[in-house]
Amino acid sequence: MHFIEKLFIRSPLRVYFQRKFEAPMVLSNLNVSKDSICLEIGCGGGAGALLINQHLDCQRVIGVDIDPDMIKAARRYISRPPRWARNVRTDNIEFVCQDAAELPFPDAHFDAAFLFGVLDHIKDWQAVIAEVFRVLKPGGVFSFEEFLLSTSAENRLGHVSIREAELREALTGQGFSIRSFQVMKYIPRCFVRAVKGV
Repeated sequence: MHFIEKLFIRSPLRVYFQRKFEAPMVLSNLNVSKDSICLEIGCGGGAGALLINQHLDCQRVIGVDIDPDMIKAARRYISRPPRWARNVRTDNIEFVCQDAAELPFPDAHFDAAFLFGVLDHIKDWQAVIAEVFRVLKPGGVFSFEEFLLSTSAENRLGHVSIREAELREALTGQGFSIRSFQVMKYIPRCFVRAVKGV
């Protein structure tokens, strides 16, 4: 990820869109109990972990990111939460610098996993889906937002091309049951909810 993208990810504008549009789609109407352990892939600047806590009240939230600068930024962000998150719990949030394609957690460790537009930054995004499947408990939910990009967009933006059919196939090929797959009409973005087969 280049410098400009890192700045945008940590910007108030990005957090605003995440709070107002993405988080309600990704985090609402989930059957996640208070003793759940939740995973965020690509925690970026830390807002996602706060939003997970705001919406779900998990026992623990672990955010992973491959970029050590993002991990530092996320730790700073939750140590001095913005006004919208002042009443959100932070003592149960942990950030780990780790490649999402090689997670350091045991099998069936998490109750739920989330991400906000991260796979299009990862060349081997299918390996990330495989790892999420591995670390989720049977019946665990994988709820996320992702961009659907063509090859031409990949070349222009430097992102990885992901098509709807490929994403569906990667999920079901691992053993996920897709509960919802909502593609936005005017923006190449989808909101997906999948459950690990029991």
